[in-house]
Amino acid sequence: MSMIANAPKAPALSRRKNGATGFFGRLIHCEPKAYEARLQERDMIMITATLLRLKERQLNRIGLSRATLALDVEDLALRAERDAQLTSEVLRIVEDDASESREDHRAIAAE
Repeated sequence: MSMIANAPKAPALSRRKNGATGFFGRLIHCEPKAYEARLQERDMIMITATLLRLKERQLNRIGLSRATLALDVEDLALRAERDAQLTSEVLRIVEDDASESREDHRAIAAE
């Protein structure tokens, strides 16, 4: 083995921290809502592009169409967001109800 192969390497500069990429990354992270919107838009584009690889027959099996695919993906995202909100509301109601029933049981036991 040569001594060069075992020599410690100098730390490589990261494109994410140094240069234009790092600058734009820091600039984007200044506005969390704008960054989240950008990530969501990128994800929708990636999902649509992935679904575009499927044939029309395959898209029809899952209830989608190539002609309205972008709208369908957006609708699916909105539906998933609504479902998540409903789920969190239901869980909050159940937790509130459970805590009230626990308090009722404690009050009955104290009597």
